[in-house]
Amino acid sequence: MKVHRFLVFLAGAYAARFLRLPFNGWHGTTLRDGVGPVTRRTYWIDLAAPTRPMTDVVDSALQHLPERIPKPLAWFRRVQPGPRRTEVGDQFTILMLGVRRARVHVTAIHPDCFRLHTLKQHSESGWIECRTEPLGGDRHRLQVVSQVRASSWFDRLAYLLGVGILQRLTWEAGLRRILQSSGGRKVGHGTTTVEAP
Repeated sequence: MKVHRFLVFLAGAYAARFLRLPFNGWHGTTLRDGVGPVTRRTYWIDLAAPTRPMTDVVDSALQHLPERIPKPLAWFRRVQPGPRRTEVGDQFTILMLGVRRARVHVTAIHPDCFRLHTLKQHSESGWIECRTEPLGGDRHRLQVVSQVRASSWFDRLAYLLGVGILQRLTWEAGLRRILQSSGGRKVGHGTTTVEAP
């Protein structure tokens, strides 16, 4: 009887999007797969006088992504590690806060940006992009932009109760490490969050 109740609970949890188990493989998720409002977050650092071309800085951020993100907050690892370069289609596993497993895959690489899409079981459904843009003179803006919805109502509640703060700390620390790799100096920073129904 207890096993039957547990199976009913699991089925209900999956149907309610509380669980995002990859029964049919690691499929990409989009905003349509999430719940709650669409959230667009932008984390940015303005820098001056980089000693490396910003296209190299963005490329290095992707090629060394596991080293750019602080491991206590999110442990990134490429699914098929090795000496080759990270390319479109590659996947990263993520252990978030030491308890939540997730995956993303690389869907676009350009000289000034790269984009990651969430895969099933991630706490959010949508995309994350790391990019740079010139501000004039020797100044540039490094940004991490995401457009996502929570993958379940449980994930939405967790975000509101504190996971959102930890997520912000993760990306801000990652941007600081990317800034250090540029050889430039920080001249400004900020975060914006916009939600739409």
